[in-house]
Amino acid sequence: MCGIAGMIGSVDEQALRVMTQMLVHRGPDDGAVWTGPEAGLGHRRLKIIDLSDNARQPMLSSDGRWVLAFNGEIFNYRELRSELIAAGYQFRSESDSEVLLHACVEWGDKVTDRLVGQFAFAFYDTVERRLLLVRDHLGIKPLYYTEHNETLYFASEAKALAAVLPQTRQPDFRLLPRYLAFLWIPGNETLFSGISKLEPGTRAVWRDGRLMTTRYWDPVARWKQIAQTSLGREEREEELRSLLGNAVREQLVSDVPLGLLLSGGVDSTIMLAEMSAHGNVPQAFTATYTRESRARDVFQDDLPYARMAAEAFGVSLDEGVLEAAVSDLLPEAVWHCDEPLADPTIVTNLALTRLARKNMTVLLSGMGADEIFAGYPRYPAVLLGESMRWLPAPLMRAASVGVSAAMRSGLLSAERGRRPAQLLAHLHRPFRDRFLGYSSYWREQEIHALLTSDLQRHADEESLYGFHNELFAQADGLSPLSRMLAVDLCTFLPELNLENMDKTSMANAVEMRVPYLDHRLVEYSMMLPDEDKIRGRDERKVLLRSAWKGRIPDQILQRPKTGYSPPVRGWMRDSLREYTREILLGETARARGLFSSARIEHMIDANAEGRSEHGMQLWTLLVFEHWMQQFADHRDWTPTADPDALPNVASKDNA
Repeated sequence: MCGIAGMIGSVDEQALRVMTQMLVHRGPDDGAVWTGPEAGLGHRRLKIIDLSDNARQPMLSSDGRWVLAFNGEIFNYRELRSELIAAGYQFRSESDSEVLLHACVEWGDKVTDRLVGQFAFAFYDTVERRLLLVRDHLGIKPLYYTEHNETLYFASEAKALAAVLPQTRQPDFRLLPRYLAFLWIPGNETLFSGISKLEPGTRAVWRDGRLMTTRYWDPVARWKQIAQTSLGREEREEELRSLLGNAVREQLVSDVPLGLLLSGGVDSTIMLAEMSAHGNVPQAFTATYTRESRARDVFQDDLPYARMAAEAFGVSLDEGVLEAAVSDLLPEAVWHCDEPLADPTIVTNLALTRLARKNMTVLLSGMGADEIFAGYPRYPAVLLGESMRWLPAPLMRAASVGVSAAMRSGLLSAERGRRPAQLLAHLHRPFRDRFLGYSSYWREQEIHALLTSDLQRHADEESLYGFHNELFAQADGLSPLSRMLAVDLCTFLPELNLENMDKTSMANAVEMRVPYLDHRLVEYSMMLPDEDKIRGRDERKVLLRSAWKGRIPDQILQRPKTGYSPPVRGWMRDSLREYTREILLGETARARGLFSSARIEHMIDANAEGRSEHGMQLWTLLVFEHWMQQFADHRDWTPTADPDALPNVASKDNA
C-alpha cells in the first residue's frame, strides 16, 4: 500500500517532488520520482510484498517505454504472473507491482477485467504519450485529480494537489449543505475547488490534452445484469463460505506482520474464523470507551464480545482505550482525511491503527458486509414504511411530534427518544425520500435555519439529494432492498466508510484489507434473494449468519448490530461540550459568516440539557471548522520530508 502522484501535459519536477512527499505517511519505507518530457510520476512505498529494491516504484519496463505508479494490492497476482510467464514475460521481482506493469502492457485498458484487488494506479506509455488512471471496483483506494494550465495533476490524497495548486484551497461552499446533510459529500466533487475524485470502477485516459473516463464496473448496471441464483439454501451457504474463504486466503499474502480489527460483531468475528481456518492466528485490536461516556449513548458495549471472539479462537487482543485524547486526535484525523468526514470513527480508526502499527503493517477488517448483506437498521426501517403506508400520514407526523415534545419536556431522554423520533419522522414519506431521511442527519429546514442567507440557495432538494436521486432512477426495476444497497455501494461505502478507513489507517502507514469487498463476492451477493438479507421486520444478514452458525460463538451470531462507533453523543453532552462551544462560537468561526451563531449556541445548550438530540449535528460542525482551519486558512504546506531527497528513476540504468 502506497501513495502515488503525477502530472501530464507539462512537467514541474519540483512540484512533483512536493506532491510525492506530501504522501510520505502513506509510504515511509521508500520514495522516488520519474520524469519525462510531458509527464512525471511519483511514488511513496510501504513495503508489504517483496521488500527488496527490485520492487521500487515508479517501475519501468525493461525497454523503458512503460512506467507504473501503483497504490494497493493485486490479490490474484500469482495467477496473473503465471499467465504472463507463459506469454514470454520475464520478472526481476516477486512483487504484484511488476505483475501489474506487465499485465498493463499485455492487456492494455482491458487489464481491469482480470484484476482482483484494491488499487489505484497510473500507467504511462512514453511512445504514445498516453496516461491510464484506474481505480478499483468498489473504491477501496482513493485517487484525486484536477486540471490546471492544460496539465492533469493526480494523487492519492487531495492535500498533495492543494500543496502545489493554491487556488484549490478555496472551499467550494455550494457543497457545504450536502456535507451537512450526509456528513460527507456525495458524488465526485470535493470541497477543494476544482479537485475531483475518480469514481470507483473507473478508467481515465489522458491523451492529446483531453481526459476521457469510462466505468468498467458499475454496481447498479451490474446488479441489473446478474440473474438471481437458482441454488438451494444449503448450496447458497456453501458458495458464500467458499467465496469469502477464498477472499480471506488471498488477502493473507504478506511479507510483513498481519493482524485483524475485531469489534466483536458478526462480520469481524467471521473474519477471525476464516483467518484461523487458514492457519493464521492474528493479533487482534479493538477499541473501548469508559463506562461514563457509553452511558450517554445507545450502543451496546462491544468489548465483552471482542474478548469472547478472541478467546474462542485463541488470539491475543489488544484493547485501545479512547477517551481523553479525542480533542487532540480530531484535528489530526481531519487533516489526514482530506475531505471533511464527520463519522466519529475517524478518531477511533486513527488511534487504533496507531496502536496496531507498533507491531503490524497490515490489518484485515470486516467492512463491507453491512452494505452487501443489508446490515444497517435503516434498510428494514425503510421497508417497514412500505408496509405501513395505509396509516394516515397526519397520524404518523403527530406521533413524531409527540416523541419530540416528550424529549423537550424531559419525560423521555434524548438517548432513548432519538431513534423512535427519527423512525416516525420519515415513516409516512415516499420510498426514496424515506431512505434519504434515514440516511441523512440534517433536514432541509434545519440546514436553512443554520446557514446564512448567501448559502441557503444551495440547500434546495436538488442540491442536497440530486446525486442520490439520479442513482435511484438508474436502479429503477430492482427490488426496493436492492435499490437501497446499490445506492449505498455507489455512495455511502466508497465516499464515507472506505475513505475514512484508507485515510486514517494510511496516516499510520497501516494497510487495511477488506475481504467482504472482493468484487466477486459482491457480485454473488447481488444474485441472492432479498430474504437472504432481511427476514421479517428486523432480522438482517440472514444468509451470512446461517452460513456461520456453529462456526462462531452463538452469543455473537445472535447479537444485534451496534455500529462500530464511539459514544459521540455522550462526548458532545459531557467531555467535549465546552470544547465544542469554544471552537464553534470562537472568533475565528464566527468571522466566517457561514452559520448562525445563535442557532449553534441553542443547539449546544439544548443538547447538553437533554431537551433535544443534536450530538451528531454538532460533531459535523466541529469537523467542518477543523477542516476550515487546516485547509482553507493560512498554513505551512511544506512537506515533512525533503522533496530534494527523492531519487529520479528517469533513466533505464537507474530503474
